[in-house]
Amino acid sequence: MKRAVSILLTGLLVFMIILCFTISVKSEDDVSHCLVKYKSEWSQPCSQCTDYSKSYRVYFRNECMQKLDVMCAAQESDKRWKTFSRLDLAPNDTLTAYACKGSGKYMTWVRKAGDKTVVFPSEEEINVQYGK
Repeated sequence: MKRAVSILLTGLLVFMIILCFTISVKSEDDVSHCLVKYKSEWSQPCSQCTDYSKSYRVYFRNECMQKLDVMCAAQESDKRWKTFSRLDLAPNDTLTAYACKGSGKYMTWVRKAGDKTVVFPSEEEINVQYGK
């Protein structure tokens, strides 16, 4: 009986070590938490919009110590998405997305700078999948 309990506890310990290692490796590759929305605003002057009375602007910052490739999208009131990309976004650098007649919705995609294994969707793909 003692031997069975010992084997069970050893197996449980090995499982926990593997689980902890897997989680730590996964968290090192996941940089989505690095891009943080720090501000948004409605109806502010916008040189890109002919009428900014319903404009929506959202601001993001890289809060990690590594460079990022970033894409974000802001939704117009007609449900179409407008995309904005920035490669090599340095620590503390910012990116702004806007919609001239905004819905207030936005999405982001983040990867380590230069990591071509993570492919960002095209604006067309975003509009087909999320433009509803």
